[in-house]
Amino acid sequence: MASSTVATDNWDPKTYSTTVAPFVPKLTTRVISLLAIQPDDIVLDLGCGDGVLTHQLSKQCTHITGIDSSPSMISGCPSSANTVYICSPALSLPAELPHAQYTKLFSNAALHWILRCPAASRSQFFKTAYSLLRPGGAFVAECGGFGNVADVHVAVIAALVHRGIPPQTARESSPWWFGSVGEYRSLLEEAGFEVEVLETELRQTELTVGEGGGVGGWVRLFAAEMLKVLPQGEREGAVREVEEVLEGVGRRGDGGLWVNYIRLRFVARKPVA
Repeated sequence: MASSTVATDNWDPKTYSTTVAPFVPKLTTRVISLLAIQPDDIVLDLGCGDGVLTHQLSKQCTHITGIDSSPSMISGCPSSANTVYICSPALSLPAELPHAQYTKLFSNAALHWILRCPAASRSQFFKTAYSLLRPGGAFVAECGGFGNVADVHVAVIAALVHRGIPPQTARESSPWWFGSVGEYRSLLEEAGFEVEVLETELRQTELTVGEGGGVGGWVRLFAAEMLKVLPQGEREGAVREVEEVLEGVGRRGDGGLWVNYIRLRFVARKPVA
């Protein structure tokens, strides 16, 4: 799901959904159960990406609006009569969204992109989200938590440093913010939410195989902004270094190359009164 702080569009729906990360919409059993969608729900999906999960949810609710900052992703979203898609950064939600009208706010695999911003902007994001919900409505989300994909993250930073990028510049090129349980609780409660569920899970995930996939495909797609701090001619060398490093720490003896995803989920409710 696209970052709200990155001006360029690095996303390609086919690469995302079939080559690099087809597992994203498939590993949603827990967060969907927490969403507990009802036929009369009016849902706002923040960071909807290619709309695959949005479309599935549309079959179970009255209306759903999907928002994503990537024109490429939005252009490929499946349509249905009760679904609207908006191309806009989720961090600065469009003013035309109706306040106090949504029964559910939902986000999957997107908040760690959206919230890569100054702390004050994170606080404002949750306050705006709160204003969009009806009293009694819930914000349900799953995203990368503190330490998410740390194996790949560190390998990419190291590859940049090895090519002359200052460590601070390499770190700051990261497009993600992986907040802790404590940070999310503070942000939610500051906005007025009552936190009902706040949990993390280590979910080791096998990367795809084949041309365009694997570690290399993952880095080229998800860490594209980090690679851009290097001259064009040095980027593939950095990708190969990350592949070699991860081969040593992520390859299981019984097959497959695995990355340590840490998922953070929450259910936060707007009080009735």
